[in-house]
Amino acid sequence: MGRVVIAASLGALGLLGCSGAAKPLPPGDPGRPDIVLVSVDSLRADHLSAYGYTRATSPNLDRLAEGGLRFEGARASSPWTLPSHMTMLTGRWPTDHDVIEDDLALAPDVPMVQEALAAAGYATAGFVSTIYVSGGYGFARGFSTYDDYDITLRDNLSHPVRAERLVDDAVAYAREQGGGRPVFLFVHIYDVHYPYMPPAPWDTTFDRAGTIDELHYRTYTFFRKNPISQRRFAHIIAQYDESIAYVDHALGRLVETWAGSNRPAYWIVTSDHGEELGERGSWGHAHTLYREALEVPLIVAGPGISGAVRREKAGAVDLAATIAAMAGLPWAHGPGVDLRGPVPPRAFLAETSRFDSARLSIEDGARRLDLDLADGRRTVFELDTDPKEQRPVTGTPDAPRLEKALWEALGDRWVVDAGATVRTLGHLWSAGVHRGQSLVGPARFGVYPPDAGVFVDASTSARGIVDSPVEGPLRYEGPRHAVKIVLDPETRAQLEALGYVQGEE
Repeated sequence: MGRVVIAASLGALGLLGCSGAAKPLPPGDPGRPDIVLVSVDSLRADHLSAYGYTRATSPNLDRLAEGGLRFEGARASSPWTLPSHMTMLTGRWPTDHDVIEDDLALAPDVPMVQEALAAAGYATAGFVSTIYVSGGYGFARGFSTYDDYDITLRDNLSHPVRAERLVDDAVAYAREQGGGRPVFLFVHIYDVHYPYMPPAPWDTTFDRAGTIDELHYRTYTFFRKNPISQRRFAHIIAQYDESIAYVDHALGRLVETWAGSNRPAYWIVTSDHGEELGERGSWGHAHTLYREALEVPLIVAGPGISGAVRREKAGAVDLAATIAAMAGLPWAHGPGVDLRGPVPPRAFLAETSRFDSARLSIEDGARRLDLDLADGRRTVFELDTDPKEQRPVTGTPDAPRLEKALWEALGDRWVVDAGATVRTLGHLWSAGVHRGQSLVGPARFGVYPPDAGVFVDASTSARGIVDSPVEGPLRYEGPRHAVKIVLDPETRAQLEALGYVQGEE
């Protein structure tokens, strides 16, 4: 998809290395602090020292957390990159913004928080290191500079843009803005994403360095059928932790640069999702909604914030509202709240339809319902007594209540007239009850995944949310927050080769 907003290679401006990046920046705006949003792809909360991990993976993030708000149990909204980051910058659940597959992008009229900051006078820039946060999906809107480094699907997993490069380029951008103007930076770092290839000397921090001929990540399905030995997994986890240590070093330089400058700044450090490391018999993410796939670090620090551990449910859906509030701006799009203030009890939603899965989650208080539509399983976990979700509860009266609340939260966007039979390639519900894959009108109903084909009788071809009908016996009356991306054959082939389009093993 390439670069939508072209930016010069700022790393060539003499800012490479610790001494360059630590030079003071021009004075900022005392009344409007800078805002820095850092997302470290695939970073589990429980592999950071600040969250109790036994390895010293994150001394710099630990210090940031000590002086800020550290949220326990923070949740991503999806276990993969594209929908989760779209939630961060729109404040909408994935089932609202609808960008839930790699052939969908955000519609141009859906507000993004960086647009509000740019309109208020902030200099806005993004530096991202995977195609799934690239400008082609709509992320570049509102940024005066947005560098996705022309990353393609072919080189997406080879980490072509390292954390240190992203830090150098972000610092260079801030320096170029001159004094007195606040900056909003979005920095996305991919080094913790598999195949976990930290550079030297971090590649031997916890174990021997990896070798090119060792087993590398293939697909989630492959590793379920071909389990990894405990010895091999121990080395994989060491490499994962070493990648975290490398990223922590780079982020330490970023924080140090602001600390040594006359620029007040707010910091938000989080992740788009976690990573399964053998807990469910496999390795990776995007397929399930368990704790290890969704629980992410969330650190909020800056002016007026004192160190505290917060245990209210919070997550990606709150970031747009928090960023807007930090800039002194209102934000009325989605259910998010300013995390610096009180956080009310709320139901948290999550979903994934990646790789032909169809899973929905609602977390309400101390319980979570995991709904596996593909396999027809409904599972409830008691989070107070089973925080790692190892002991599903059976026969609980909470399951129907939670499921009804889930369908009602997703909403009914479709209408079918009396006498017509509507069918879907996904799953539909009506009046808060799952109806399977068909129902007879009249009815209002919803469909999951939102891009699933929907048709009436046998005479109407399947329609998704992008090209859904507005007249006739079957009508779509919901918002249109996504637009279709046409994938060329080469891109489709690359997706398949990388495991993003997954066939049978």
